Amino acid sequence: MKKLIMSSQKKASKSIKSIDYQYRRTDGTCAVYLLDEIKPLEEYYPRPSRTDDDMIMKIVERDEDENGKVQFNVLGNLIDFRFDGEYKYPVVSYQECDKESVFPLIHNHFLDIFGNSIEYHWVEQFWRYPEDLFIPFIPKLKNVSFNIGMNLDGHFSDVRNFKNFFSSSPVMKTIHLEVKTKMKQLGPGSKFYQAEYVYINTPRINGPNFLRHFRGKQIGINCNEYRTSKLIDFVNRWKSGEAFQNLEYVEINIGKVNRSLYTVLNEIGAKFIDAHRQPPAHTVYSLFNWGNKYRTFPLTSHRYIVRETDNRVAYVDVMLGYFLFGVWDKTEEEFLRMLE
Repeated sequence: MKKLIMSSQKKASKSIKSIDYQYRRTDGTCAVYLLDEIKPLEEYYPRPSRTDDDMIMKIVERDEDENGKVQFNVLGNLIDFRFDGEYKYPVVSYQECDKESVFPLIHNHFLDIFGNSIEYHWVEQFWRYPEDLFIPFIPKLKNVSFNIGMNLDGHFSDVRNFKNFFSSSPVMKTIHLEVKTKMKQLGPGSKFYQAEYVYINTPRINGPNFLRHFRGKQIGINCNEYRTSKLIDFVNRWKSGEAFQNLEYVEINIGKVNRSLYTVLNEIGAKFIDAHRQPPAHTVYSLFNWGNKYRTFPLTSHRYIVRETDNRVAYVDVMLGYFLFGVWDKTEEEFLRMLE
């Protein structure tokens, strides 16, 4: 019977895009969604949103008074399931002491069925409140992209706790960081900088230079001040090929018109596209929006720079209070051919 079910599920999995675990830190509840590629997609949000119709399972902390539990053998371990009229999907319940083992067992069961033919995402979307729940829950799951949010305050205001959390965790796919207190600079080897997508909100705190050691694809920073010397250093290190080899996109929002940003454009040796020509628009897929893939809004600029090591091109521009940087997957010769 198990083989028959797995066979039918594998046939259906041709249209399945991903399994998403949406974990709620406040009560330990995790909704499991099965997303497919059949749904109509919008241009800037080309990934299906999660709905109740997509939910295939819910994992909850056990209520000792609950009735109707049935135990199933999952990969050699007994797990409590509940099937009733309230839900159209099974509900898995766990005791706190078994939490670390139940999530990997459920996930490994999905791996047995779908293997690596689909993507797996862990999303902590509702993480801001209450603020005393600082520490994300990161289960040990294979082949999963982790998307987490963190308040830099309380427990994590001690940089040692912040550092230890990332050293003991897998490399994240996406990190949202709310900075509410000052902290020291993380060392350049921290796994924090290896995340592919990082968005940092620090409107009231002048935090450390998160951009300097970043090794991922995209970073966004919302702040109230950013030294032009740091931006010039960033651009020069990219131009020389010293750092930021994986970089695709940078967006720094200072939140107000800052004329000093324009001095950056004069100090980086930018090249210019003729004013009568229309530059091509630069846009890339981003995961800043909680694992939901969407395109960044088109960036056009008459200024660009060239990396010395491979002749790659990047746009550099300032718009109102924004510093914007977009890397093209093209050499200067290929880029200029687009203008013809």
